[in-house]
Amino acid sequence: MLLHALLFASMVADSPFRPLPEQQSGKESGSAPTGGATGTEEGVASLPFAQGRRFATLDSYLAHLKTQSAIDLPWWREISPGVYEHVRHMPGAPRETATREELMKRFGFAR
Repeated sequence: MLLHALLFASMVADSPFRPLPEQQSGKESGSAPTGGATGTEEGVASLPFAQGRRFATLDSYLAHLKTQSAIDLPWWREISPGVYEHVRHMPGAPRETATREELMKRFGFAR
C-alpha cells in the first residue's frame, strides 16, 4: 500500500498540470482587463487557449491562435485591414467580427 502511495505522489509531482506560479501565490499584478486577462510587463496572461503562455502583443497572441487552428481551436482571421472574424469550427456558430481596437481592449493589450 505504501508503494502505491509513493508511486502516486511521484506521478502527481511530475504532472504538467500544475497551477502557474502566479496562481499559486494568489498574487495578480496589474489590473484585470475584460476577459479575465492579467497584464504585466512580461505580457498578458490568462488568455483563452493561450496554454499558460503570456503575450506581449496582440499580434503574437493572434499568431499563436492561428497555429492552434490546426487542432480546430477558434482563432481570429483578418478579413480586411484592422477587422477580424472569429473562426470557429462549430456548425451554426454565429458570425462575430471585431476591430483591432476591440480585440486589444477585450484581451487587455495596451499596444
